[in-house]
Amino acid sequence: MEFVLHGRIPSKKNSRVTLPDGRTIPSSDYSRWQREARKLAKYSWRHAPTTKPVTIQIETNCRNDADNLTSSILDMLEGIVYENDRQVREIVVKKRKKERGEDYGTMIRVEVLD
Repeated sequence: MEFVLHGRIPSKKNSRVTLPDGRTIPSSDYSRWQREARKLAKYSWRHAPTTKPVTIQIETNCRNDADNLTSSILDMLEGIVYENDRQVREIVVKKRKKERGEDYGTMIRVEVLD
């Protein structure tokens, strides 16, 4: 499976809101991004979540830290492409410079292993 997420990918870790009682929850921007990204992933996957191991390739021109970007994407794919992110055996993240006039975008490729 392969699909492109357009725009920036918010960091789950850095997009949290602290409530008056001290609990933290994802920001509305992160929640909105996750809903939209999950719709696109469901449309692209069109299967039940696999129970097999997977590999994931991420290629982006976003400026996020690779670990924050990866965390947001793995959480977004959970329950759609795979049941649990413990099934991910390999992650390859390629970052490239955003060219002038180019929009932010991230290509995600998932391969199910036998």
